[in-house]
Amino acid sequence: MNRRLPAAIDARWAPALVTALAVGNLAPQWTSTGTTLVSVGLVAVAIAAAVTAVGLRGRARTAVPPATPQERGAAATPQERGAAAAARTAAGALAVAAAVGALVSQSVALRVGEEERIGWAQTLQAEQPVRVALQISTDPRELASAYGARRAAVTVDVTAFGPDQQGMAETASAVLTGPEGWLEAAPGESVCAVVEPRREDGTVFLRATADPRPAPCVRENPDGERPGSRPAAHGGDGVVSPDAGGGRERLRAAFRDQADGTLGTAGELIPGLVLGDRSAQSPETDQAMKDAGLSHLSAVSGANCALLAGAVTGLLRLLRVNRTAVFAAVIATLVVFVVIVGPEPSVLRAAVMGGLGALALFGGRSRHAFTLLCLAGTAVVVAVPGLATEPALQLSVAATAGIILGARPAEAHLYRFFGHVLPGWAARWLSVTLAVTTCAHLACQPILLAMTGTVSAYAIPANMLAAPAVAPITVLGTAAAGLVLALPPVSAAIVWVIQLPAAYIGLVAHVCAGLPGALRPWPEGGLGLVLAVLTVAATAALYAVLLLTERRRHAPVRRQGLSAPRRGGRLTVSGVLVAVLIASGAGGYSAVVLPAPAGQAPADWAVAFCDVGQGDMAVLRSGPERAVVVDVGPEPEPAAACLEALGIARVDAVLLTHLHADHTGGLDAAIALGAPALRHATRGEGVRGLGLPAAAGEEAGTDPPPGSRRLRTGDRESSGDVTWQVLLADEDAATENDASAQILATVQTGRGPLRVFFTGDIEQDAADAWIAGRHEDAAAPPAHAHLYSVAHHGARNGGAALPRAVDADAYVVSAGRDNPYGHPHPQTLQVLAPLGAVLRTDEAGTVVVSLEAGTAQDLEHPADDGTSPAGAQTTARLRFHALSTGPEGGGR
Repeated sequence: MNRRLPAAIDARWAPALVTALAVGNLAPQWTSTGTTLVSVGLVAVAIAAAVTAVGLRGRARTAVPPATPQERGAAATPQERGAAAAARTAAGALAVAAAVGALVSQSVALRVGEEERIGWAQTLQAEQPVRVALQISTDPRELASAYGARRAAVTVDVTAFGPDQQGMAETASAVLTGPEGWLEAAPGESVCAVVEPRREDGTVFLRATADPRPAPCVRENPDGERPGSRPAAHGGDGVVSPDAGGGRERLRAAFRDQADGTLGTAGELIPGLVLGDRSAQSPETDQAMKDAGLSHLSAVSGANCALLAGAVTGLLRLLRVNRTAVFAAVIATLVVFVVIVGPEPSVLRAAVMGGLGALALFGGRSRHAFTLLCLAGTAVVVAVPGLATEPALQLSVAATAGIILGARPAEAHLYRFFGHVLPGWAARWLSVTLAVTTCAHLACQPILLAMTGTVSAYAIPANMLAAPAVAPITVLGTAAAGLVLALPPVSAAIVWVIQLPAAYIGLVAHVCAGLPGALRPWPEGGLGLVLAVLTVAATAALYAVLLLTERRRHAPVRRQGLSAPRRGGRLTVSGVLVAVLIASGAGGYSAVVLPAPAGQAPADWAVAFCDVGQGDMAVLRSGPERAVVVDVGPEPEPAAACLEALGIARVDAVLLTHLHADHTGGLDAAIALGAPALRHATRGEGVRGLGLPAAAGEEAGTDPPPGSRRLRTGDRESSGDVTWQVLLADEDAATENDASAQILATVQTGRGPLRVFFTGDIEQDAADAWIAGRHEDAAAPPAHAHLYSVAHHGARNGGAALPRAVDADAYVVSAGRDNPYGHPHPQTLQVLAPLGAVLRTDEAGTVVVSLEAGTAQDLEHPADDGTSPAGAQTTARLRFHALSTGPEGGGR
């Protein structure tokens, strides 16, 4: 007997959910007037659509059969009634979607207006240090970094800010990064900190330079309470106490201890795979999980909750428990899971989404589950519009939708395949895990591309290889965590059992991450847009095929002979279109993930430090095939080779930090690519020898280029995606080196700004004077930069104070290989080593830098991640690539 034909998916609420998410993401970027106009327009659309739906109601009804010939002639045909019913449904869905969009738009407008009234919007715009009162929202986690000092990231709620601690009418969610002391913070605690705030694409980022301090942030009132906040849970000496985590923190610690010492990387992965606790992961394992597209596994996700719910469902069905009891048991299991892991918003969201996915996959209720998903998602965004910008919610909705729409038919296809070679229970288990993992990954991939601009080349095979190990770890590991305090021996035995599949996942991650081109940038410009459209279309077509094949009705009687149905021989237009879409999307995806040819710059490069021998040259990407160049090296040939390798067709501007030949000699190469604006720094007119050496050993000087304008302290200009500010240009300097312009440049990339600090050849005494504030008209050295161009090719006379004063992610030394000056000096390298990554053009050749988007919570995979690939908030990470463009064939 055939299985009952599944009900059609009810997508009437889908437009409302899509509209809510779209408006929630776009509205924060609109002005208050624009938001009001959009709201009015959406209300008008809602009214018009509602009126249309009511008008079509009569034609959609099935009327009483007409009695007279005249009535029969005037009556609507079944086809007309069907078309009218479909139009009425579409009009109703449009009316609801427009109304939801208007509600979200107005809610955002009210919130933005309140932020402007209390001054929070102005504080974010100023990007100056400010004291804030915070409440910790999630467990902090360590940022994996190859740059030295441990850093923490945590999602917080801002409750008050400023010297007077202005209270927030509605707490503002933010992502905070800070020193390792923040790793001791626990959810629910109230702390105080001085932070540097900024807002990017609707997300608030806070950068703390010191450990958290106990609340309150201001002197207490006579009644002992701080205005506008709750008392903090903290210990003495200004150190936040982890006791606020209570039993949950003790459970996590005990579970980490039990996992410690297990096979391979299992001890690092088990706490994350079960509880979302990644604190035990080493930076190497953490990075391998990201590059392989598996980082979502070590987070509380809806897919894992679905597997947990499915295990309970399967067990109780074997015991022939009735449906109502099974449903109650699933709900109880998810509640217990939330209690064990922690009732954070992201965990609650994952449990809800996982329950909906389980309802569709194991309960055969895809129609109802999809409707509930749309209703729940819409209600959440209408209630809290700010959640629309969080990738956590976007990924949760996408992954759950993927499971609801595709997992059941995919599981059926896989079961028919595995059923021929495996026992029934094994075939069912393997097909379920593969279906859940693959459908969630495919649904989330377009969102991840938009957020990160990168694609994990081996994510799909890696997830398929790891999928069979996920279910036992999730189910048994949750049981072990629940028993770790009550029955430690039983918990330890379960952990011993799951160490093998956990170590296997670690092995898959490290092997896939080590393959060539594991993480590839998505192309920019028109090509990237076309490939993205093809990918989305192919994904939608694939889900459509799965749904259609599930609903295809098979004849209950096998027909043979002349009555047998014809097989093949007929191609439909829709079938051909679907095949073309899937093939095109797969082809485009393959073109991206294939490794780039050696020596070719990645498509998403932002900054390049050229190997021009013993000299300096940096290229800042200002647009497609355009650049701003800072210094040009000693000779035109290597400068031209670098620009050609980077695909630069036009130079917008050339900034010469000072007039020494090793920084200006290659100017003709830049001038040949258009008519760039020329800027230079040098000593003042009254100082002897304009642009010429003033001391023994100083490099040969040059004259200012014709048409060049002098860089002066305080100058600020921009060209395309590049903005630069002259922090200091000392015209009264005694030497040309010390007259070097100190330039802070910002390159706007698709994943946020990338800041580069150029120091020219400034020497130690001049740098010390600047740091000490002896230049009243000069801005202070920047507190942070992604990249720091080390002064004077790494010579010892550059000093140590300036690089130590600027918190940079990487320090770049431009020097020629085997140069006669011994640059960079070993003492300089010793100073830089503990500060961050040190990159040398004499060793690596031309260094090309890209900005990757990730998050403090590992936003690098398609999961509806509980800890938030979530907060989803992008945090910068640098990726380096070496080119061979130098005068000696480049570096190694």
